[in-house]
Amino acid sequence: MTLFSKRIAELIIESGETVQSLAEIGGINRTTLQRIKSGERLPTAEFFGNMSRALRLSPVEQDELSTLLEIARVGETISYSRRQIFELIEMISELTEYKIPFSKEVDLKKSVLENHESGKNVRIFSGQMAVLNIIENSIDQELFSAAKPDIKLCIPNTERKVYDYIFQQMMGNNKKLNLQDVLGIRKIATGNEPNEALAALRHLIALSLLENVNYRSNYYYLSPQNQTGAQLTALFPYFIITSERVITISADFSQAILYQDNAFIDLYTVEFNRLSAESHTYIEESDDLFRVYTLEKVRQLKHVVEPLPCFAYYIDRELLEAKMNKSFPYYKPLLEAAVNHYDNIRRENPNIINVFSLKNLEQFMRDGSVSFPEDVYHVLTPAECLRLVRLVRDDLANDRRDFYAIDDEQIFMNGSTEFSNEQDLIRLILHYHKNNQLVFKAIEIYEPSVVAAFDDFFTSLIKSKYILSKEKTLAELDRLLLLCESL
Repeated sequence: MTLFSKRIAELIIESGETVQSLAEIGGINRTTLQRIKSGERLPTAEFFGNMSRALRLSPVEQDELSTLLEIARVGETISYSRRQIFELIEMISELTEYKIPFSKEVDLKKSVLENHESGKNVRIFSGQMAVLNIIENSIDQELFSAAKPDIKLCIPNTERKVYDYIFQQMMGNNKKLNLQDVLGIRKIATGNEPNEALAALRHLIALSLLENVNYRSNYYYLSPQNQTGAQLTALFPYFIITSERVITISADFSQAILYQDNAFIDLYTVEFNRLSAESHTYIEESDDLFRVYTLEKVRQLKHVVEPLPCFAYYIDRELLEAKMNKSFPYYKPLLEAAVNHYDNIRRENPNIINVFSLKNLEQFMRDGSVSFPEDVYHVLTPAECLRLVRLVRDDLANDRRDFYAIDDEQIFMNGSTEFSNEQDLIRLILHYHKNNQLVFKAIEIYEPSVVAAFDDFFTSLIKSKYILSKEKTLAELDRLLLLCESL
């Protein structure tokens, strides 16, 4: 029996009903319910809903049972990965929705250094709390004292307290930090193993979202023979480098050695550069607009999750010439790049699976704004908005395009975030206003198991409760078209 079937058996007992009476109450097949209870089969979505009503389940109980059903269908690891990505999407939306002003200054806290002789260039710390304390103090020292703070990390991906601390200190901070890391992760051998790279992503993405952090992350796979990747010392295989310090750390993070010596800083910088050169790109970010939208590159797109439907199918040279600002200094090269970009999308990606938000589409129909710098284009007129949305509605109604509208009551996704699932990477594009200017940022994720987890999530998303039915989506599009016609 699965956890799902065991829970069904418990709920039947708690209801005080028999399988026969529940079948009659819910209008469901008694034999099917008995087989579900015994773990012989799983329910369809319709059967699950009728069974839940017959059992008089609360929304919380129904969500719990739905989670157990997904685990029974796809396994605990895949189910957990999907929940992690769902939570990651909501976290990204929340962090980009509520921007924090840059006003915080870092103050140096009392540290374990004060209990050691001040003149020593080499100091030893024992105990996990003492190690974490000296790491936090070194981070604060770098942010407080360095003209251009720079931190390099070679630590296990499980030590998320360090990443969380950097995030807390940089959130709302006036300083700008250059942050690099090299993560050692275990390569997944079977589908039943937890995905370490995906588990670490929440903390790494949070840092990437901060405007005052320039972040690059690399990874390598651990092997049974090499559990750290660093070669300088087996006793203290992990290390952190700042402008004036090196902290070497034991494998269990219970001991650390602090060096305040330029020779050691140089030695470990060489080691860090070696690891970086021999590793793979995990997260790379850019605020260059051409790179953000890869205007000069042909993209192979499988899924696109974005605020608006994929209008790329309908944007042609005529519309671009009408809407792009001809007084913009680089108008002509940008126009040609944009024309080629949209031509490439139509030619190379005829079957994109596109997930969008009706809430954001309604805002677009009210103001005609798209995610592009205001000095580059003119907002679309109501007539132009109507034309684009009518094309979307017509293609959806006639099954020419795969458009899916998210249920905005079920998942929070604001207008600042886009995801694209490409050949070998996941691209996250951010665009939001800061000081009355539109800020762009692209974050690219390359680790194969994470890309595969996102691919599974997006594939399952369109069949989930988070997506409106085709009929409801068409009805909502009709409502928005009427709204736009009345403006």
